[in-house]
Amino acid sequence: MVKRVPTAFAGDVQLWTTWLYHVENRTQSDIADELEVSRQTVANYLGEALERGLVQVQVNKDILTRHSRALALQNKFGLQAVHIIPTPKSEYQLLERLGRAGGQVIHGLTSNGDTIGVAFGRTVLGIGTNMPESDQPKTRVVQVAGCSIGGSKTSPEICASLIASKLSAQCLNLFAPAYVSTKELATSLLAEPSLLRHFKRFDDVNLLVFGIGELNPDTIFYTNEEYFMNDEMRDTYRSLGAVSVIFGRLIDKDGNEIDGPLRQKTLAIELAAAKAAPIRLAVAGGSAKIQAVAATIRAGFATHFITDDKTAKRLLKDDI
Repeated sequence: MVKRVPTAFAGDVQLWTTWLYHVENRTQSDIADELEVSRQTVANYLGEALERGLVQVQVNKDILTRHSRALALQNKFGLQAVHIIPTPKSEYQLLERLGRAGGQVIHGLTSNGDTIGVAFGRTVLGIGTNMPESDQPKTRVVQVAGCSIGGSKTSPEICASLIASKLSAQCLNLFAPAYVSTKELATSLLAEPSLLRHFKRFDDVNLLVFGIGELNPDTIFYTNEEYFMNDEMRDTYRSLGAVSVIFGRLIDKDGNEIDGPLRQKTLAIELAAAKAAPIRLAVAGGSAKIQAVAATIRAGFATHFITDDKTAKRLLKDDI
């Protein structure tokens, strides 16, 4: 026997249960105590109330909008999957949210024994910092771009090591600079047996994780390396049509690598090899990166993409 229902609800126990649960935010256990019935009975009342139309479930339109934008981005750029996060107020929060989302997606895409290629940058560092831990001792994390001699916190060696530690995986670092002084030196280093073996590992990568760097008049590269990008070289590359940086390589709006001063001095995965990875997860967002992101995903470097809502909305404009 159900405890007496208030007269305001005309003895309708389902209506009273609905009020307690959805209006007063009481738990099912609390309501069961109130009515002196089992928790399962309360659950049955709520289910019957839904069938009667006493409750209407309405999904927040923002969720549906983000989902529709994800599908629209997939269709526009030929992506396999798109994940869109709410756009926060600050860049720091954006990097953190993108990192958390990236970490969750990686866990859903990988299993023990995979080979994961990892690039570098603030977003990739955010993935490593915020991703949950798991136990994948047979997984290999391969650094796909040379080291940053300048000691940047977002360097390839740190990003790869951090993600490997979160997965309890083996980390295979590329022990050579990202950029060297001459193309002759690059050619010589790439002929070294140890580096040949490392570059051969790129063929086994089944998941490639990377961020997207923009190249605009305000781009600043935080590095102490003499042969890396300074303001003069940045402007040279911009004059050659460069808009994006991926894996340490500079590409134009059509995704073609720029034949600039660093082209033959770079020790990093070749773009063709990057495109050969079955799953390529790009993580990037923010208004400053619109052109860089558009060039990268339009050219097919990503199969999976994580971004924020405002960036997604802008990428769907006809002029992108």
